[in-house]
Amino acid sequence: MKWKKLLAVLALSAVTAGLLAGCGSDSKKTAEAPAGSAKVLKYRRMPTATSDLFEAGIKPLLEKKGYKLEAVGIKDSVQREMALEEGQIDFHMDANPNWLDAINASKGTHLIGVLEIPTVPTGLYAGSKTSLDAVADGDTVIIPNDASNLARSYQLLERLGWIKLNPSINKNQATKADIVENPKHLQFREMKGPTIANIRSDAAYIVLRGSDAYNAKIDFSSALFPESADTMNPRMRMCLSIQEKNKEQPWVKDLIEAYKSPEFKKFMETQSKIWILPDYLK
Repeated sequence: MKWKKLLAVLALSAVTAGLLAGCGSDSKKTAEAPAGSAKVLKYRRMPTATSDLFEAGIKPLLEKKGYKLEAVGIKDSVQREMALEEGQIDFHMDANPNWLDAINASKGTHLIGVLEIPTVPTGLYAGSKTSLDAVADGDTVIIPNDASNLARSYQLLERLGWIKLNPSINKNQATKADIVENPKHLQFREMKGPTIANIRSDAAYIVLRGSDAYNAKIDFSSALFPESADTMNPRMRMCLSIQEKNKEQPWVKDLIEAYKSPEFKKFMETQSKIWILPDYLK
C-alpha cells in the first residue's frame, strides 16, 4: 500500500510539472509575438474624403506591420464620438480639434487629436447665383449647423468681407448672434451639412464642408471662395482622433508613423492639389 501511495504521488507530481511547463511555454510564445501581428484596430468608416484617403494610403502601410483593420459604419457625428469614447472604435479621421473640444465639454468625453492630417477645405459655393459679384441685399446663404462648422462658416464669410464678427469673442465658437456687421442684410439658414448640397438652388449661396462637397461629387475647384492653407484656422484642420487614455499605445505611434512616412508623402503627390497638407507632408 505504501508503494501504491508513493507511485500516486509521483504521478501527480509529473502531471503538475508538465502543466506548469506547458504554461511557461505558452507565456513565452505570447511574449515573443510581434507587437502588431494580432492587433485588430476598429475605425469609423463613412464615405468621406479623409476616410477614403486613409483606406487608400494608410491602411496598406498598417497591414504590412501585421495589423488587421475593421471598418465600422457610423453616420451620426455625435454617435461617432460616443463610440470612440466607449471603445467601440479605436480611432477615426473625421473630426477637428474644435469639434472634439465641443463634444468633450457637452458629453463629458475624453477625446483628443494626436496628429493633424490632410484636410479638404470648406468653401462658399454657388446656389442660384454663380459669382460673388452677384451678391445682393437680403440674399440667403445656407450653412452647416453643427457647432464647429457653424463657427467655421461665419469665419469664412468674415474673411470674404460679407459680415463682421464681434472681435471680443472666441471666433471658434461664433454664432449668428455674434455678427455685429451685416451690410447686405444677408439671411442665414442653418441646417445639417449633408443635406445642403441637395437644395443648393433654394439659396443664393451655400457653404459646404469638404466632406459634404466630396460626397455630393462637387468639384472642389468650383468653390467661389474656399479656405486655403494660409487662411484655415488650425483648430479646424482634421486630426487623427482617439481616446486620451490610448495616446501612448504602440498602435497610435504606428498610425502616426504611417502618416509621416515617405511612402504616404509620395502617395499624396498623386492626389488632388485641393488637399490642405500638414507641415510634415510639404
